[in-house]
Amino acid sequence: MKRKRDISENIYNQTMVPLMVDYPSILKPSSLEDFLKKMADRPLPENINREYLKGLGYTSSNEFKIAPCLKFIGFADSSNAPTELFKNFRDTRKSGSVMAQALKNSYKELFKSYTNPCMATDTDLGNFFRTATGRGSRMLTATVSVFRTFCKFADFEAVGVPATPQPTPTPTPTPTPSIQLPVTREGGGVTVNVNIRLELPATQDASVYDKIFESLKKHILASGSKPD
Repeated sequence: MKRKRDISENIYNQTMVPLMVDYPSILKPSSLEDFLKKMADRPLPENINREYLKGLGYTSSNEFKIAPCLKFIGFADSSNAPTELFKNFRDTRKSGSVMAQALKNSYKELFKSYTNPCMATDTDLGNFFRTATGRGSRMLTATVSVFRTFCKFADFEAVGVPATPQPTPTPTPTPTPSIQLPVTREGGGVTVNVNIRLELPATQDASVYDKIFESLKKHILASGSKPD
C-alpha cells in the first residue's frame, strides 16, 4: 500500500509542478547580435565551440553563451556542429523566415500566449519567462534580451504570423437616403409641398392643442401666404 501511495504522490507532483524550461540568457546581447549579423560573411564552421568563438574575438565567459543560444533555437546540434537551419540562415534571401520558424519551434510555449511575442512588451515577456524559469530580475532581463535579439532577424510575415497588431476595421457608415420633395411650377415659379406629421401629446387640457395650432398658423401657414 505504501509503495502505491508513493507512486500516486509522484504522479501527482509531476502533473502539478510546472516544468521549468532552460531558456537561453546572455548579459551582453550585442555580441549575439554581432555574431548573427556576420554569419553570412564567414566560412561555415565545423564546430561552434569556445575555440571558434575566441578566434572571432568573443573572448569573455559571457560571450561563450552564444553557443548555447544557437543550440536552443536549433542552429547547432548536441555536439555544437552547425545544423541545416544554421546553413539556411546564412542565405540572406531566406534568413528572416528561417529565424521566424526557428523561434516558433523553440519558443513554442511563448507563442501559445502571444500570436507574435516579438510585439509583446518587456513586462509581458518578463512575466512569462519568470514563470517558466524561476529566475531573478538580472537573469530575467538577460533572457528577454536574447529573445529580443533573435526577433531582430525574424520575418514573421513570411511564416504566416502578423508582424504588427492588425487594426480594427472601421465600419462603413450607411449613407442617409435623400428625401425627394414634390415640386410643382406655377407661373414660372417653384412651389414645394411639404407634409408635416405631428405627434400630439395625450392631455385633457384643450388649451394645449389650441396653442399648438396657433403656433403652426403663425410660423408655417402665415409664412407661406402670398403678399398682396
